[in-house]
Amino acid sequence: MSLIDAVSSRSDIKGLGAQKKFGERMSHMSVTVRLRPIRFAFLVRPTDTAALLEIFRINTCLWGGKFNPIIPIMKKIPPWWDRHEHVTETAVQVVNGYLDFFEPDFLVEASMGLAAGLGFENDRVLQLSDILTRDGDRDQRGSGLSVMDLYRDLYRSEFQFTRRHEHGIVHVAAREKKFHAFSACLAGDFPKTDGLAYFENAFIDTFDPETVVLDGDALAEFFRSGRRSALRMGHSKLNVGYHDLSDPALFVLDPTKSQDLIDYWNLRATRRDVLPVPVQWAGELSAFAKEFIKLNYRPLPDNPNGVMIQPHVMFARSIPTENLDRIYRAHFRVEIEGAIVRQDCYPPLWRSSPSFTVREMRPTLSADSKTFDAPIDPEKPELRFEGLHPEFASEYGNDHRWANVVNLRDWGLNGQVATVYPTNHRHGLFSRLNIDLEYLLSTTEGLVVFHKYRGVSQFWQFSDDATTIRKWLETKNVRSSQSDSGRATQQIVKTLSGFWGVRSIAHPEIVQLLDKISRKPGSRSIQHQEFRNRIHNITKGDIWRRKNFETLVQRNAVELGLEIKCEKCSSWSWHQLKDLGHTVNCGLCLQSFPFPVIDPSSSQHTRWSYRLVGPFALPDYAGGGYAAALTLRFFATVIGRTRAQITWSAGQELELEPTCKPEADVILWYQRKQILGNDYPTETVFGEAKSFSREAFTRDDVGRMKCLAKRFPGSIIVFATMKEASDLSHREIARLRRLATWGREYLPNQRGTRAPVIMLTGTELFTAYSLKSEWEAKGGKRAKIASHGLARMDNLRHLADYTQQLYLGLESYHSWLIKKRQRRRAR
Repeated sequence: MSLIDAVSSRSDIKGLGAQKKFGERMSHMSVTVRLRPIRFAFLVRPTDTAALLEIFRINTCLWGGKFNPIIPIMKKIPPWWDRHEHVTETAVQVVNGYLDFFEPDFLVEASMGLAAGLGFENDRVLQLSDILTRDGDRDQRGSGLSVMDLYRDLYRSEFQFTRRHEHGIVHVAAREKKFHAFSACLAGDFPKTDGLAYFENAFIDTFDPETVVLDGDALAEFFRSGRRSALRMGHSKLNVGYHDLSDPALFVLDPTKSQDLIDYWNLRATRRDVLPVPVQWAGELSAFAKEFIKLNYRPLPDNPNGVMIQPHVMFARSIPTENLDRIYRAHFRVEIEGAIVRQDCYPPLWRSSPSFTVREMRPTLSADSKTFDAPIDPEKPELRFEGLHPEFASEYGNDHRWANVVNLRDWGLNGQVATVYPTNHRHGLFSRLNIDLEYLLSTTEGLVVFHKYRGVSQFWQFSDDATTIRKWLETKNVRSSQSDSGRATQQIVKTLSGFWGVRSIAHPEIVQLLDKISRKPGSRSIQHQEFRNRIHNITKGDIWRRKNFETLVQRNAVELGLEIKCEKCSSWSWHQLKDLGHTVNCGLCLQSFPFPVIDPSSSQHTRWSYRLVGPFALPDYAGGGYAAALTLRFFATVIGRTRAQITWSAGQELELEPTCKPEADVILWYQRKQILGNDYPTETVFGEAKSFSREAFTRDDVGRMKCLAKRFPGSIIVFATMKEASDLSHREIARLRRLATWGREYLPNQRGTRAPVIMLTGTELFTAYSLKSEWEAKGGKRAKIASHGLARMDNLRHLADYTQQLYLGLESYHSWLIKKRQRRRAR
């Protein structure tokens, strides 16, 4: 029998019963469903102009095709990739970076085999011929939602009627053959192969467009007039939410170079105001370009500091460096000082944005959305909702015609329903949630499901956090079982109704008081007024802890009862209120004696007392449960607060291999939230949590966590203790420093460091509300880090760097990396 089971088997089981009853109440989950087109990523070699032209044409025929990325597939980085020769990635890393940035639903190969080694499921890799359905071909279904349904709806609702004003829709074609691909990239084009001519015919029949023959002068007029092309009409009925804060830009490119067309296509799919300027037509477009620059050089709206919008002139990578200055001076330079910024490099979309810059994100596409509050029964967590579909879509059609993006928000389920999962757009989620779903992807924008039919109802069945993490570990061939301390942690969080309730024990004197009570012989109780006074004195003057006493009492960490002095043996015994009667039994001598009815209020006979119940009655700081619960609370509410969500499990004994069987005191998935745009990728965290032990982190503890880091490369490793940094021994610091240095190594395949180590002390675990405020109040180096304008406490990799500097004596990761590179160059 485990220690926690032994406690529960005595009178404490009643306290646990009360706790269960409290936790079983109906909870609520916030659900947002958004409708968007299927996102295809087209894979093509940068030199394959014919395939690139076909990709432009296919995307003209798809709803939202303008925003489908084109990924250049290369065996090695070509010489034109970076004019400054600052290439730090391999070709594979660049391709994977593009994929991670755009997170496509499906890959489309321009030629067979381009997706090999990219890690996508085989049935989510398509060919160009799989997208559009040929006229009369009943055997092929196609993929995505074509523009045919959209054209029909636009015609019925708008374009069948006689218009008082011109609609401004044009059909663009290049005057010269060498500019055909550029014209298709800019304004769209239609397939010329047999069986697909009906797309172009439908465009002409629906809109009766004006034909524009593209040259320099026609392009300038096209920009000025704001006319709508076939490519633009393909994202009608679609709201495009751009998240970039970049200034308007002119992108100078060579339209005969396929790599420039790919760059422009992807840049336009990401940024709001980017216009292409063919270098061959720079003379004809010079007047327009200068007019564009002067028009857009203006004060930033609603900014009182005089910040100006500065248009950029960006040069494509194919333009020779020696020609840039001449082209810029001749065609783009204006006489207004500071009105323009010249940019010679292409934005590296394939790299993660540095934390000190505005995060580069793809836009959010939305045709419809709804948000609702769903009641969830923790004993049977299920969610039912109606999927969204485009109102213009026909009843039947292609496979995977549109996507629903589902975002879940846990408002107090306390680990009873998992809402955060590891992000992986290459493989379906390990937990199906609905057995009828062919695909369910966990991405930075949410959980993505694909739909083929209109009006599909969704029925999802969830698991609790611990079960979900256990299932995930099974997919990694790792067996797990919950330890005694894990059960104690789980019950602490549940009893206190989640991590906001765990704040009631977030003070060193409170956990020490509770531990002292748990060690008392007999009933593990304390007189009610003493308990109240002790808690109030500890939290006096602290606005964040003023309700700690009430929380502990009302949420059943302690139970009110009556201590009665036995007439037979003079010992005191604690009694539950419901057990009081005319006679009571002594807990020591087991004899019955009459209730002191003559003078029941006399302190000589009775005294009201609180008794610890459930996991709080366990000695040794609730069997280690306090430290683990406070560690989880730190990630959930101290640094996460409303900006992050976690799915968590406590006290898991893992079997990685016969010689490596570590116990993780905490396992969690941590995802930072973005108010506008996509969330951040989920971080996997393994933690070792200790109480006030003098030598808390032994060599075996560190070795076991290193074993976990090797098995799960790129995961975050946490060492948490309730004691202060000054109480860490030199041996502990040395062990942790060696592991942290080992974890700083960069893993190219993970596109990150091997195992960032976070060190948490009592300062962090007992933080009342904000870590930034707590560090600033502590002063010294902590305050210096916290007061830095770019400090991001909610970024776990940054937090690892900060805590390694504070508690392990390491230099900053940036300084360490520079010195490492200098040593490498010196060899």
